[in-house]
Amino acid sequence: MLPKTKNLAKGKLPPIAEALLKPEAYPRKPQKIELIQTQMSFIFLTGDYVYKVKKPVDLGYLDYTTLEKRHFFCHQELELNRRLCPDVYLAVVPITMSLRGAKRRGNLIYLGGEGKAIEYAVKMRQLPQERMMDVLLPQGKLTKEMIAKVAEKLADFHRKAQTSPEIAAFGKLDTIRQNCEENFSQTEKYIGVSIPGRKYEQVH
Repeated sequence: MLPKTKNLAKGKLPPIAEALLKPEAYPRKPQKIELIQTQMSFIFLTGDYVYKVKKPVDLGYLDYTTLEKRHFFCHQELELNRRLCPDVYLAVVPITMSLRGAKRRGNLIYLGGEGKAIEYAVKMRQLPQERMMDVLLPQGKLTKEMIAKVAEKLADFHRKAQTSPEIAAFGKLDTIRQNCEENFSQTEKYIGVSIPGRKYEQVH
């Protein structure tokens, strides 16, 4: 299980994240593993697949502070994102711990396996980074037609999306303002740790 949120801001990776930087933690033993961190997740790029592990954070609008909650939201992410990308979002896989080797010395953290599940990851197909829009744009390769196709797909998705008064309430100005202000109050303690004070003031 990942440590509490306050320990994640100091630059030291938790044991599970350290383990997933090693090829032996994966069924196919990738030659190269790249770690990307977001506010909410550790994301491991392995060439063919991407594995996203949720951090134990509570941001007000989401709460990943227990293993059970992270497991639930992994399945939610899989189900919801498959609506747009069914061939990208593949599965929720357990991260297990078992004793290593014949002499049972040391623990082995592994994706899958039959040991005890200590964490969960969303498994996705890795897409070519060179085809991402943020890469194509500075190269002058992002066309109006590409943008139009994405916009049409998103517009059609939103037209058909399930809604209700409760869902619509999230788009109200007061709700948006509250969530924004809550973000700033919860991230204030990280000024000088993971965000420079000047940047914080610019955004705020």
